[in-house]
Amino acid sequence: MRFLFLLLMVFAAVGGSPTEDPKSPFSIAIVPFSSYSEGGTIEMARKSTRDFYVVLTNVSQDNQYTWEYWNSWGYQTISFELTTAEGKKFSVSKRIQGFTKNYPSTFLVKPGEHEVFAIRFDKWWETKPVLPENNEMPITLKAIYEVRPTKESAQNKVWTGRIESQSYGLTLQQW
Repeated sequence: MRFLFLLLMVFAAVGGSPTEDPKSPFSIAIVPFSSYSEGGTIEMARKSTRDFYVVLTNVSQDNQYTWEYWNSWGYQTISFELTTAEGKKFSVSKRIQGFTKNYPSTFLVKPGEHEVFAIRFDKWWETKPVLPENNEMPITLKAIYEVRPTKESAQNKVWTGRIESQSYGLTLQQW
């Protein structure tokens, strides 16, 4: 039930609707694990952190294929731009890893439907440069969804390109 509530909050309390690239069949939004009038909250910790969500919405009239997030093609498709109150920018992305089981599997997103990614900023994520630890700090966070063209993306009819969400004013808690 909480997940459904959070999903419904995508276009509401966290600051409006996501930005769209008029050429893209997708829009993208961030849903923090908590939301209130001044923004929302996300966490970053080595372990025991709560999920927040990235919602990819098919705004086109056509079916769109994306890479499943577990395989090497989809593993690093989502990243973030984090900006501190002082204006310092950080890139947040999944750490590179090896894959013991891997094949180019896809996820179908029908017109008007969503693909929802549960994101947990834990030991599998890294910031560049290294983000100084601070128990609680105001940030802005932008989600980036990027798929580079490959022979596998052409063979599997996977959308390629880059889109960004709006910037969300949030509080980052670090443990």
